[in-house]
This record gives sequence, C-alpha cells and structure tokens, in this order.
Amino acid sequence: MKILWFTFLLLFLFLQNKAVYGQTDPRVAVRDIVNAVTKRSDSLASEKIYLQTDKPVYTTGDTLRFKAYLFNAVYLAGSDKSGMAYIEIADEQNKVVKREMVSMYMGLGWGDIALGEKEFPQGGYILRAYTSWMRNFDTQYIFKKQFYISSPGETDLLIRSAFTTKQVEGKQHIGIGLQIHKTDHLPLVLGSFQLKITTGNKVWYRDKVQTSVDGSIDVNFDVPEKADTSKLAVTLQSLKKDESGPILSIPVILNRPEYTDLQFMPEGGYMVAGINTHIAFKAIAEDGRGTSVSGLIYNNKQQQIAAFQSAHLGIGSFDIIPQPGETYTAKIKLPDGLYSKPYDLPPVKSSGQVLNVINKLTQDSLEINIAATADLEAANPVYYLVGQSRGIACYGAVIRLRHGASKIRISKTSFPTGIARLSLLNINKQALNERIVYINRNDNLRIALSSDKRYYTKRDSVAVSIEVTDKNGQPVLGSFSVAITDDSQVKNDSLKNNTLKSALLLTSDLKGTVEDPGYYFQSGLTAAQWQHLDNLLLAQGWVNYDWPTVFRPITPALNPAEQAFAVKGKVSNMFNKPVEKAGVMLLSKKPSFIRDTLTNKAGVFNFNDIYPSDTAIYIIQARNKRGKSFNVGIDVDEFKPPVFTASTERMIPWYVNIDSSGIKTLDNYLSYKKEHEKLLGHNMLKEVKIVDKKIIKDSKNLNSDGGSDFSLTTEDLEKAGKAKLGDLLTQKVKGFHLGSGKNPYAYYINGQFMHLIIDGVDITFSFTYDGSGPTAFMHYVKSFLDYYTAEDIKGIEVMRSARYVSSYTTRFLDPLAVPFDHAFVEVTTYSGSGPFLKKTPGVYMYKPLAFSPQKQFYSPRYTVKTQADTSFTDLRSTIYWSPNIITDKNGKAMFSFYTTDKPGTYTLLMDGSDMNGNIESIRQKIIVNNVSHP
Repeated sequence: MKILWFTFLLLFLFLQNKAVYGQTDPRVAVRDIVNAVTKRSDSLASEKIYLQTDKPVYTTGDTLRFKAYLFNAVYLAGSDKSGMAYIEIADEQNKVVKREMVSMYMGLGWGDIALGEKEFPQGGYILRAYTSWMRNFDTQYIFKKQFYISSPGETDLLIRSAFTTKQVEGKQHIGIGLQIHKTDHLPLVLGSFQLKITTGNKVWYRDKVQTSVDGSIDVNFDVPEKADTSKLAVTLQSLKKDESGPILSIPVILNRPEYTDLQFMPEGGYMVAGINTHIAFKAIAEDGRGTSVSGLIYNNKQQQIAAFQSAHLGIGSFDIIPQPGETYTAKIKLPDGLYSKPYDLPPVKSSGQVLNVINKLTQDSLEINIAATADLEAANPVYYLVGQSRGIACYGAVIRLRHGASKIRISKTSFPTGIARLSLLNINKQALNERIVYINRNDNLRIALSSDKRYYTKRDSVAVSIEVTDKNGQPVLGSFSVAITDDSQVKNDSLKNNTLKSALLLTSDLKGTVEDPGYYFQSGLTAAQWQHLDNLLLAQGWVNYDWPTVFRPITPALNPAEQAFAVKGKVSNMFNKPVEKAGVMLLSKKPSFIRDTLTNKAGVFNFNDIYPSDTAIYIIQARNKRGKSFNVGIDVDEFKPPVFTASTERMIPWYVNIDSSGIKTLDNYLSYKKEHEKLLGHNMLKEVKIVDKKIIKDSKNLNSDGGSDFSLTTEDLEKAGKAKLGDLLTQKVKGFHLGSGKNPYAYYINGQFMHLIIDGVDITFSFTYDGSGPTAFMHYVKSFLDYYTAEDIKGIEVMRSARYVSSYTTRFLDPLAVPFDHAFVEVTTYSGSGPFLKKTPGVYMYKPLAFSPQKQFYSPRYTVKTQADTSFTDLRSTIYWSPNIITDKNGKAMFSFYTTDKPGTYTLLMDGSDMNGNIESIRQKIIVNNVSHP
C-alpha cells in the first residue's frame, strides 16, 4: 500500500511539474495557440462565394446571367461542403423579388434570371448569393452586388439635379434645382408636373410646377424634423391630359461639408502615451462615400501638433507621439476657408503597447515593431505574436521586449496572397493589438488572350484563343467565365467593379463597402497605390477577432451544409411523438413521378436525387404502420429565408445626371432604333396595354362574366408560398385593414365592410356569438385569415365597385343594406368544401424553390448572305457570354462570336480558377470598325 501511494505521489508531482512547465514555457503556449487557431479553422470550413455577371447594369425585360464560384475560404479550392447555393434579388426596400437555387458541382454553377418588367420594374436592386453553411458565419462572406434596371423607352426626359442647403431660423432649408431636357437635347418648355417630396411612402411636400423656357424648376423646401434626409426624393408626374407618363424619381443627394463623418483608427488599436503612433483616418461624406479632406490636430490646450490630408477616397494616415493626460481633436478645412466642428481622436492610454507594421511593396518581409510603456517593460512580460491568413495560423513567435521595444522581420512567404492578420497576445491569450496587411506573392494565374485579327468589322467573326499557366509557366486546367459587352451600351468601370480576384483576396475580408476595389489590383501597382491599400486596411479593416472562442469547444452549426437538394421531414402522431416505419409517398405532377420510403426511428424521411423545376409542387402523404392517416402529421424541413440588412447606398436612375458617356450611349441606342424602324418601313406606335380578365377555375363568383375589381390567380399564389390569407390581403389588396373609430373590431377595404366568402359560402353563416365581448367577431374572422395559406387557395377575387358588388349584396345582405358600404372577397380553395373542413390529415403540399435554369446564350452566326441582310439591326449589349470555358491539359481553350452592327469597342471580362487555390481576373478591349484594316 505504501509503495502504491509513493508511486502515485511521484506521478502526481511529475504531472504537476509538467503542467506548470507547459504554462510557463512560452514555446509550448504559442504552439498551442497556433494549433487551436488551425484546428478551429479546419473544423468550421468556412466558404466564400462570388458571382460573375454578364454585365453591371440591365434594362427591363433583360436577362441576368451569372457564373457562381464557391470556395473553401482557407485554401480557395472548390468547396466540397455545399452542393447548393441560393441566389436572390432584392429591391430598394430590401424586399426579395426573386430567389432561386443553384446546383454546385466542385464549387461551380451557373444560371439565368429573367428580369421581366412585371417583377422587375425600373429601379435599384441588390444581388446576393450564399449557401446554407455560410449563414453560420459573418455576413461579410455573403456575396452582394448592387445594380440598376433601366427602361430607356419609358421616358424621353433627362433631368439634371442640384441641391443647396442652409439654416433658416433654426430649420434646415433645401433649395432644389431641376433642369429637364428631352432626349433630343432640347429643353422641355412649359412642362406641367405634379411635384412631391417624399421619404418612402410619406409625402412631405406637394405642388404643381411648370418648367421655364430653359426647362428648369426651382423649389424651396424646409425639412421637417422627423424627415430622414438620407431618404429624401423628388417625384415628378406629367399633368398633360394626353400623356400620363411614368413617375420620375430624383434622389435628393446632400453633401454638406459640416456633416462629414471623420473617423480615426490608431495602428494596433490604441494610442499609448509617449510612443509614436501611426494613425489612419477616413472621411465619409453625407452621401456615404469617401471625400477628400485636409485638417489639423490639436491637443487639449488647443495647440496645433499635426496636420493631415487624405490621399485617396478620403483615406489617409499620419504619425503623432501622444502625451500623458492629453486629449486630441481634429478639425477639417471647409470650402469657405473656415474649420469644422472638432472631431475626437481615441483616448490616450497611460500604459500599454503599440504594434507597428511596415509593409513595403519592394521588400520580401514585414518589419514588425513593438513598443511598450516603462511599467510594462519593468514587469518583463512575455508576448505571443501570431500571424493568420484566411483563418489559419501561418506564424507564431514568442516576444520579449528589450529596452521597451522589439523589432523582428517576418518573411512574406509565410503567408498566402491576400490579407494577413497579426495579433499580439499576452500570456493569458488575450489579444492586445492587431493589425492587418496585404501580402502579394504574385502567384495568381497567368492568362494570355489572343484574337485572330487586330481589327474587326460589323457582323464579323471573332476567334479568341486562351492560354493559362501558373506562376512557374506550367499549363493549368481550369474553369473560366467570359463576358463581352458593347462599351457604347454598357459602362464597365475597371476601378469601381469587383472581380473574382478583388472579392476573394480583399473585399470579402473587410467590413463595410470598399470603394473602387479595382483600383488596388491594377497591373504595375505603384508605391503610392500600395500605400493607399495599406491605408485602406488601417482605416477600414479593423475587425476584432473573437479570440476567446478559439479556445472553446466548437458548438454545432445552426444551419447544416447541404450537399444536394432533398425533401426531408418528420412524421409524428397526435402527441407529437415520432412515428417509426411510417410509409411516406412523394408525388409530383411536373415532372410526373411517384416515390415512397419509410421513416426511421426518429420519424424522419428523406427523398434525394430530385431536381425541382421552376413550377414544382409536391404532395407528400404519410400513413402509420396500419396504413392509416388518422392522427398522423407531417413537418417538412422547408427553406427558411434569411433576413439581411438593407443597403444604405442609394441608386441613381439612368435619366438623372447622366454623364457624357451615358448620353452618347443613349444617342446611339435611339439612332439605331430609328434606323431599325426605317428599315422595317414603319414607325413605333405608342404602347397600348390590354388587360385580360382573370378567370379563377372552379370559382363560385356570382358575376356571370367572372368579373372582379382585383384578383390573384393560381400563378400569383404559387409565388406566395405559405403566406397566410390575412397577409396576402394586407400585401396585395389596397386599402385592406382592421377597422377603427365606430367599429374597430371588423375588417374593411377602404371603408367598406369586408365579407369573406370561401367557396361561395359566407363565413358568417356559422358564426355564433359566445358572449366574449365586442372582439368575438374579429377573432372569428381572423381565425380564417390565419388558417388558410396560399397553398390552400386557387384564387382570390375582390368585389368593391357597384358593377361587381350588386350580385353579392342580393345574395348575402339584408334588402335595406346600403350596397356601397360593403366589399366581398371570394376565396376559391383547392378542396372546394367551404369554411368547414380541416386540412386533410397526413397530407402536406410542398412548393420548393426552383433551380435557376441554365440556358445557352444566344449568339448569332452570320453567313455571307446574312451579313448583307439589312432587314434588321443587331443591337446586342451583351455580345458574348460563356459561363464555363474549360482549358485542356495544355492550358488552352478557344471560343468565337460575331460582332454587331455598331462600330466601337467591346470590353472582355474574364474570371476563373483552377479550383485548387489559384485564381485570376483580366479585362481586354476589342475594336470594331466600319472598314477593314490591312
């Protein structure tokens, strides 16, 4: 027994000493940190997604074409985590207009979205892309791209706007100056308009105005205190009797210098007394974009200690040595020569350390300088310096200060190309300072494009050869997408537009919007541009890393990864207990098939290998072990859409403040359109809209012609998913509301008492007052509004006018009732049984999202005969689009297309990857002339 006890004691002392050594040995600690970071990154397997679209802007009725690239965020290899992605388009109110699924294979997928005029009217939109797995992480990795849909034929007016502001008796006063020209460049003389000033649906000002002889309108407006100036807009609608015209919207964009936002970000996160600190700043104008500024820094004695001036897009940097006990403010110089209100710099810490990184373009290493205050030096602390990139730890070192400072160099080869994060931690693994820098290893793919000729004529054949190699000149097998657009119709800004390369290596790892990302990826980057990139990372890239979570156990993800589309769900009994070995049948009409399966012990069923069409509707039936559906319920794992924050950037309509290139594009479009009409021998007529009467199949509509004032068809309801009947009426029927005043406990449509008729039966037929109070009838009606969903309903018809109401008042109302006080909503259900029967037990109707169609891009092929055919004019804006060009084992590929009838230049944009960590994005011009060149 003594021997056993002695052995245990020795073992205990050994383990204790080992534990103490492990805690005190810095080498072990830094290794543990590096391992923890890498382990967590490998476990999470985060993803990045990028969409290349065929062009940056569209017109109504156009088609948006895209190629989706899905990568493992660490290695930039094709993600094997997700086999599906979601693509959605939201309007300026952040309402999702379209959402589709895309099947991803080895990280690649593509599709098309038709921008029909009904679904996508003229205005600003945002395109998003994500996977289910990506919803577990920061939304910064979710792809976002704003674009505008214009309708050049909708109006023949061009508007120039200018806004001035001043304070008048304590109120904000806005001077609005508009100048209206027609597309023929002549001013609109004495044009009459209804002018409104609004924020959303709220109208703050209304007046009838008339343009002067030069087409100008001037309006003065006092801004109410409750009005959000960032959302102000002016709307104009013609008052000419013979011309209804569209409602033209002009955003009120204010850029008052005194409202400039100025932010200061010390390198490493803090200003520390007595230590030189490099400070970045960013000036943001009232419109949300960077603005050039210059100014002065003052201490608390109002002594000038430094000057600063922005270098690029309102971003710059300067150095100061903060003093103990002092506070600092900045003032910027305004256009009138005066200085602005003071802006506070961050407070000065009396004790701490500063992390400074020097990252020169021409050097192959990073210079790291760490300095600390005297009290910390006396404590002789141990620090850990950890370098990360793409979420994995690439570098780790133990830092001890000598004479209050430490200087080390880190080879850039320790990090891959992209953003690297350097963190200084104490012995408790708490981050003290952080800094991000950009590493350029010049190891992206090399893409060489060559065409068969230097110049081309109209309707000419163009053959383009592609050769792709890696950094060592070895051929690369990869997947690439190519878009070619006409410069006279599509403005491709090389600086403003994101590419696959700038998105993966820069913008996806930064918070907020990066203005002009292409600026930082130009060929032959200068030292000044490199410094601007470093300033950007100092000013905008300060993202706190949640270090405590690195050392905690990884919790299960809320949103599982989806390898493929599946119909999954659970069968349970009336006590909500799972039903094992329940028979489940899946039925589809389009395409037609029937499948069956059994539930497992947890009551779960799963149907795989299904590819739903754009109108897919599935019927799921469940039976218990005895083949009965009694007391059997079905829950299906349906897609629950995420809610993203709305973009604050305002989109400017094409007809507002159009620039010279835009005017040239418009002139070209109109001239070619006129020439086309001349060739066809006729002029374009004004649009005449014919509205077809919507007939709801099996409806009990009492009007002999099936007429109504408003209706929702089966097609409309299929798009509404599981929306409740009450929500449908609220969203679709203008004026539908719960009453107020004398009768707040009934539903109305613009003041008319609403009668709900389901399959020809008035729901009041079975209402019995139970003495529960005046709200009883309201709750009774609401039970039907909440019970029925769009999936239960074939159609909804609203009768409000005397023409359609009279037949209903005769059937359902007292003869003395006033017909005009009543409106009727006829609901036609699939069951057709009226408001009596419950939904069929053991049956579930499932309408999944559709997969985006993969249509082949139409590119005409001209023969000698068709090249001379003048009966039509080729006005394509997208000349060529191919989402999946594959290079062979020699790194080569080829494609061809035909030019249009318009001379000028084309822009070729090409993105692609070997899906094994190497990417590239390039652009090239193609010249088209009217004459041949030798």
